[in-house]
Amino acid sequence: MRWSIGILVAVLLATGFSACKNDLDRVAALEVPADGPDRITTGAEYLYSDSGLVRNRVRAATIEEYAGDDPRTELSGGVELTFFSSDGQANGVLTARRGSILPAENRMQVDQQVVFTNARGEKLETEQLTWDRDSGRVHTDKPVKVTREKDIIFGQGLDALEDMSKYTVRKVTGTVFLGAGDTLASAKATD
Repeated sequence: MRWSIGILVAVLLATGFSACKNDLDRVAALEVPADGPDRITTGAEYLYSDSGLVRNRVRAATIEEYAGDDPRTELSGGVELTFFSSDGQANGVLTARRGSILPAENRMQVDQQVVFTNARGEKLETEQLTWDRDSGRVHTDKPVKVTREKDIIFGQGLDALEDMSKYTVRKVTGTVFLGAGDTLASAKATD
């Protein structure tokens, strides 16, 4: 009986060890191409801080990070970039279908169905927008639509602060209603 238990244990151990070998064909099939991303993250959220305060939050369905000669981060499947004020309040939210972060240029570009809503509820819609982190500004040369409380402004291009609290629409078309407190209203309108 002892002899048969010993043989049984030896057979089980031999079978177990033989199952633990690497299959080189399977390992080779998992290799990433040389021009592929160095890291892929799904359902990601990145927080960027300055002096211990969160300044921006980036969320994306898929984030692919590339190193090497052309370092960049590709965002796809929906992107959300939230800007925070110094007191931690969200003061601007930008959404798009995809984007790219270019660390060498310290900028981010988003494309396709770009929507940027500021703290006042004003909404910018365009197909491409670039955020320059160094200057704290966003801009585009593409057609834009800005929806405000009483009006809709169309134009070709836009320059704005990163939270879109102040902006300039280039080549404006459409009807704009100016209130007495609006900075574009003439001095007569305030009398």
